[in-house]
Amino acid sequence: MEELKMQDGGTKHEELRSEWEKEEKQLSRCLAVIQKNIDESMAKLKETRAETKELYDHYHSDNPELHNDLVIGLSMQSQIERTLYKNLAAQKKPFFGRIDYVEHSGGVVLSNETPEDKNFSLYIGKNGISKSTTEMIIIDWRAPVSSVYYDSDVGESSYLSPYGEPIYVSLNLKRTFEISDSKLVDFYDTDVIANDEFLTKYLGKNKEVVLGEIIATIQKEQNEIIRDTPWHSVIVQGVAGSGKTTVAMHRISYILYNYKEKFRSDEFYIIGSNKMLLNYITGVLPNLDVYNINQMTLEEFLIQLLEGDFNLKKGNYVLSSSFTKLSSQKLTDTAVALKRFKGSIHFIKALEVYLNQYEQNVLAPKTITYHEKDIYTEEEILEFLSIFKDKPLQEKIDLLNKRLISKVRLVNEKEQQEKEFINVEVKKFKDYFGKKQSKINFMEEYFKFLKDLAENKSEYIKLGLDIPETEVIHLLQMNLSNKTLDIYDLGMLTFIKKRLKLSRDFEYVRHIIVDEAQDFGVSVFYVLKQLFKECTYTIMGDITQNIHYDTGMNDWETLKEEVFSLSKDKFYVLAKSYRNTVEISDYASKVLRQCSFKTYDIEPIIRHGKEVMVTKADKEEDMLKKTVDTIKGNLKGGYTTIAVICRTIEETREVYGLLDPYVTVTPLKEDMDEMNFTNGVMVLPIHMTKGLEFDSVILWNPDEERYQASDGDAKLLYVAITRALHELNIIYQGNLAKLLR
Repeated sequence: MEELKMQDGGTKHEELRSEWEKEEKQLSRCLAVIQKNIDESMAKLKETRAETKELYDHYHSDNPELHNDLVIGLSMQSQIERTLYKNLAAQKKPFFGRIDYVEHSGGVVLSNETPEDKNFSLYIGKNGISKSTTEMIIIDWRAPVSSVYYDSDVGESSYLSPYGEPIYVSLNLKRTFEISDSKLVDFYDTDVIANDEFLTKYLGKNKEVVLGEIIATIQKEQNEIIRDTPWHSVIVQGVAGSGKTTVAMHRISYILYNYKEKFRSDEFYIIGSNKMLLNYITGVLPNLDVYNINQMTLEEFLIQLLEGDFNLKKGNYVLSSSFTKLSSQKLTDTAVALKRFKGSIHFIKALEVYLNQYEQNVLAPKTITYHEKDIYTEEEILEFLSIFKDKPLQEKIDLLNKRLISKVRLVNEKEQQEKEFINVEVKKFKDYFGKKQSKINFMEEYFKFLKDLAENKSEYIKLGLDIPETEVIHLLQMNLSNKTLDIYDLGMLTFIKKRLKLSRDFEYVRHIIVDEAQDFGVSVFYVLKQLFKECTYTIMGDITQNIHYDTGMNDWETLKEEVFSLSKDKFYVLAKSYRNTVEISDYASKVLRQCSFKTYDIEPIIRHGKEVMVTKADKEEDMLKKTVDTIKGNLKGGYTTIAVICRTIEETREVYGLLDPYVTVTPLKEDMDEMNFTNGVMVLPIHMTKGLEFDSVILWNPDEERYQASDGDAKLLYVAITRALHELNIIYQGNLAKLLR
């Protein structure tokens, strides 16, 4: 009851005590309803499960009535389980917020209503809880009216109705509750405690507690993105610790809650750069009432789209690790140029040019004369191709053949030819433009494109495309001949399939969420946009954290101008960092100041902590001892997540071997991408820490040899530094990297 102790004066003290008692009674009422809902749900669930079992025991597939009963029973069982789960989840903390307001019409109390009739006092929680079919006792955070809690201060405000119409309100009270194990611990009103002060109270706790309070602490700028319409795409540049991933997951939950008649969860795809990140970020979805979302790496997504037409295992292809893993191996200038080209917009645009010409060569649009009549003119064919430009070549061939056949048939019918004669004539033209389902070798077409690109480089350059030296293209051809592919090759093959083959593989995706989007070159986004024309996107990233410097995105401009629509889609910037202490944030900023690339200013929430500790050791044994002592101190201090961050996978394995005899460390897997985020101590290479955060971070030996004074290495160090919530230790030997001095 902290608030009571802080206040002076008897009257104020009594007012607060009275408010406290009212809130405790409200909490008790809510808990009673929740318990009643749990009891009723458990009884219904027991009954439904028994009925379902009975149906299963007597199930026969040839009995359609029994089959329908079983489907209905399973659906009811699932609904009851969801209701039970929501109420069980609400027991420990039924609500986190309260808003008291009067509804207005354009700022004036409605004349046909008394102010009392339009007074509302609503409690907001992670889950909406009903007392009956018509009475809600706790409003779901995703409901339109809940935006008042996130967006507004006491005074005049508004929110959008489910139909998009503004509803004006006068907000009289905005209160945030701290409830633990079904007991009221504290509450805060916005006119008493500042927003940043309230945030600091939670952000100072360990990581697990912070995650538990996310919905209660969503900020206005985050809420605007979460509640933006799903009818256009959203690109978000968010500095480290700005809550990008949190916003993305809550946006999914918001869309599926408010647009359930338009979207299904299995039409949503979350795409990330590695499995550990995906498992980490999607672990919160069940708590947000979201189920059956597809989640996969970009490699997996593209392979799934190619499945059945291009089999990597059958063709003995190897997926290159150059994208997903950082290595100490230095690349040649030609290899670097190839990486940059493959990630650029020029690569995919060149393939598009080639396929356009390929289509023209196959279809050869020219006037078709039959019985001395022009029955299908070149202009008509070109107009058709323009109208159906997004159709694959095989479908265009099929439609053109059908249209031509109908014209041939019409000519003969007008000439009153016999039916048998007409059928013979029609057959002559059934494959005039080509065969509908001729087999296509995508890799063969990819090679043909590269050959054309090398031989006719000047023609592509005339079209404004930036094409590298011929030796760069030859290196790509050699890699493909050696059966080595990366995600950009998969993207090109998928694009070839989309443009040439009649397939239903591109019809089931409605919304794609890409996390850590800066890791992928703009060419991949162009491919995705062409594959799924009707799909919308939520793109989350931070160009400052592009650790794949040569292939990923170092600015958003090309993506905004060449892939998405500047007039339709929205670009947001999240500048506030909620993760790091001021000391850690300042240290990260010093690294960025030494770089030449564009950066976005960071606005840290004022939360102070320990100074960044930079320790020099004389030899590896001293580094190990200091690291072990730091880890033990962190664990004793209550930190639940600790990371030792290394430069490469090779170094990660070495450091793991050094630490393992002295502290309990999460075991490494043969394929590190298969690892899951866990509490305790993890030893990880930098590229696998993207999107993650830890109570404490130890940066292992960032010396001059491992980190050059370059933009690429600056981004690596920035990522490593900003993983730390509360404490950062840098332990090294030799000469510290210049970027950290």
